[in-house]
Amino acid sequence: MKEQKIVITIYNKPEKKPKKKRDTAKTVLVFLAVYGVAFVISMIVTFWVKGSVPDTLIPYAIGAGGLEALLLAGITIAKTIKGEKPEKIDEERY
Repeated sequence: MKEQKIVITIYNKPEKKPKKKRDTAKTVLVFLAVYGVAFVISMIVTFWVKGSVPDTLIPYAIGAGGLEALLLAGITIAKTIKGEKPEKIDEERY
């Protein structure tokens, strides 16, 4: 008589990765990208409807986005100098 083997497989649940802290810089950059695209689309629609665009509004809108990006860069540089952020980019994140 042949022997029968019983195989028991134990399933271990994969460990949950700890929640990563939301990176504020990425959130701000995504917001700036969405803002820029929405602004360009609204200017295209305005041009189609009215035949012209508000020339005084465009530099201020672009400048606001640039100012926000400049302030974000300043904050990042300050954190790097203080040692709160590593200088090298973590290649595993990308």
